[in-house]
Amino acid sequence: MAYAQHELKQCIERAVGHANAYQRSILAAYSWNVEAQDVSALSFGTEERFYFTTPDRSMRAIGFGITQQLKTAGQDRFLQMQSMWSNLNRDHVGTDLFAFCGFSFSELKHTEFRWSSFGEASMTIPKYLYLEQDGRTTVTVFAFVEPQSNAEKILNQLAVEYAELHTPKSDRFVTRIRLTRDGNDAFEASFHQATQLLKTSLKKIVLAREVVYELDQPIDLAGLVQELESSQPGSYIFFFQPTADEAFLGATPERLILKSGLELKTAAVAGSAPRHAIETTDTALGQSLLQDDKNRHEHAIVVDSIEQTLQGLSTTIDKPDEPMLLKNRHIQHLYTPINATLSPEVSLFQLIEKLHPTPALGGEPKEEAVAAIREIETFERGWYGSPVGWMDGQENGEFIVAIRSGLFTDRSAVLYAGCGLVEGSVLHSELEETETKLSPMLQALSHLCTIEKDDIYVE
Repeated sequence: MAYAQHELKQCIERAVGHANAYQRSILAAYSWNVEAQDVSALSFGTEERFYFTTPDRSMRAIGFGITQQLKTAGQDRFLQMQSMWSNLNRDHVGTDLFAFCGFSFSELKHTEFRWSSFGEASMTIPKYLYLEQDGRTTVTVFAFVEPQSNAEKILNQLAVEYAELHTPKSDRFVTRIRLTRDGNDAFEASFHQATQLLKTSLKKIVLAREVVYELDQPIDLAGLVQELESSQPGSYIFFFQPTADEAFLGATPERLILKSGLELKTAAVAGSAPRHAIETTDTALGQSLLQDDKNRHEHAIVVDSIEQTLQGLSTTIDKPDEPMLLKNRHIQHLYTPINATLSPEVSLFQLIEKLHPTPALGGEPKEEAVAAIREIETFERGWYGSPVGWMDGQENGEFIVAIRSGLFTDRSAVLYAGCGLVEGSVLHSELEETETKLSPMLQALSHLCTIEKDDIYVE
């Protein structure tokens, strides 16, 4: 930071000038080139940490601290966030903005219980951002400047905090975790209710299973993210820790949106089968998935829904006629990439609102499926299955679907897995699918924790 201090001070002084002129807070942002950082950087810094990386690891964002956090709630939370972000983007000087963003799956039923640190819609500008894109790594410092602020004082404080980012944390002992609720009975009850709804106008509904573990001490979350990154090549890795008390993280194969200017990339990911260590068996499982009527039907619902949604938002849509296989370490999916050229007036938040949730995580028809999920699931989904990602001041960004994930506190780990139900779905097969989808997180945990499976209670 030392060699960038002069330019950073100039940026802060300019922000002070704007703050004094307009008599309101101004966000100052300044970037400079640094050496590439990897996921191990999360072992340093504050308890407020954020991380996002693409499957090929060509894009990596690491955030520390919180300079500004925008939050809102309600059915119009996407529109509200659009307005708040526009105002913040207006009141800044220097480098382009960057925010880590996330939304709840639907409106929270119990706002004071789990997910209280996350809320229904949140955008976080960190204090310090390491961003790797296009083979270049930068660090950006974000600072809020009030009218009559002292630029020298702000600069000194930033220098102290920046130095603290490079101080390693003390080692932690191996955490013991004990399974206290496997979620099977709740899932079975929801399954039977859902199958009755599938006999009406509902074509598909996606049910989730909640599995709860008790911890004897906090887990090394930075270590867990590193384990996921190394064990789940080909998956997005995400980590949101807005407070010391709660963190949400996971490894997902599913992109919701990648927006760059008017170009949009999305995908349908629905229908799954396990992987196998023997190549011939693994290939046979994949071919069987490609030819399975139930999975092809489930996948087609997602493709058709996304295409219909994009028709009102874009000028061109391009997709292959047949799905292909998307292979991850433990599971393989039917996968159809979908690209579109957007109409100029379409915003990133508008895209998220229209596409979330796709039938891969909600169902079809969307509104009916989401209402049914809220009614028959006995727990709070929170950010599970929701849009999570990042965006910049030009409304470019990438959001993934937050599956293969868990919510962590000092004394608990709550893991989530879901599966899509259509007419003809079988309970035993769907439960097995959730077990497969829990595997990535459980495998990563097993490298850091001792997992006990005693004293499971029935809901």
